Amino acid sequence: MARNPPVPETYYDRVAAQHALPLWVDTAQYVPKEPTPPYDPALWRSEDIRPLLMEAGDVVTPEEASRRVLVLQNPAFSGFQGTTRSLYACLQLILPGEHAPEHRHTQSALRLVLEGEGGITTVDGGRVEMAPGDFIITPSWTWHGHTHEGDTPMIWLDGLDNGLMAQMDTTFFEVGQTELPGTGPVSTSAEEKDGEPSEGGERVLRYPYDKARENLEILRKVTDIDPSHGYRMEYLNPADGGSAMPTMTTMLMLLDDGFTGQPYRSTDGTIFTVLEGEGETMIGGQAFPWKRHDIFVVPSWSEYAHRADTESVLFSFSDRVVQLKLGVWREARSS
Repeated sequence: MARNPPVPETYYDRVAAQHALPLWVDTAQYVPKEPTPPYDPALWRSEDIRPLLMEAGDVVTPEEASRRVLVLQNPAFSGFQGTTRSLYACLQLILPGEHAPEHRHTQSALRLVLEGEGGITTVDGGRVEMAPGDFIITPSWTWHGHTHEGDTPMIWLDGLDNGLMAQMDTTFFEVGQTELPGTGPVSTSAEEKDGEPSEGGERVLRYPYDKARENLEILRKVTDIDPSHGYRMEYLNPADGGSAMPTMTTMLMLLDDGFTGQPYRSTDGTIFTVLEGEGETMIGGQAFPWKRHDIFVVPSWSEYAHRADTESVLFSFSDRVVQLKLGVWREARSS
């Protein structure tokens, strides 16, 4: 078979001038054999990040910021690119007597309360009470604001699907009313629905931590321990029994004192928040020691294993539900 003549030196320049790329030059770059996420495993220690958030309460007014939020930016990214390629993890502070005015956006948002009592999130006029450990949902394109009726600062984790919306170019944002909202009915919570599918599609916006913690204890009594995840449950939507959120899978896991997990990996990059205990997670051969209120991220298809030095509870969120709907989610376990 005759060999083709050498590619002319100017050929690739002429291709580039037409805003085209020759796939054959580096096929692996465009179609890798397995996920190669462009972000790193990372840990944000509460003892380091909390003082900076509290300082924002002294130097940034609510009028200046609308929300006092620190985005947990993956160290591999520059600019506002988030914690994984599809998700943002943030920490928000609201002080007693303050009000964050209403707005709405196409991004879905979750709140995981870390400290403080007396916070109220309003969603389309309905009050959603906030207590430590509670998981709270702000659905896409709903008006929402925050009010603090308590006596001590409140801090919570925000989780948003900003990256996913940006990739699809579906981001919209509007500013709403500035007066104090929250005169509507109190939102139904998962505790009131008792976790069972309901008729009529009534949405649940609050999953109280005390009920979730109780369910973890029940799991420990009636199920076998998962060798990688301990005792783990997923938050579900009682209206249909599916994922609590359309774009983010949310889970809570209980690790026994001394638990050493088997290595595991999956295609959904996952953000973990420590609610109780202390331990360490090995991610791609790198150790990340953690304790209460620390936050860490495991990139897509990175092997990781948890170890608990004391009984521990970890909350996690990822884009697994989207991958499952598309039929592309994968997992693998190692012994």
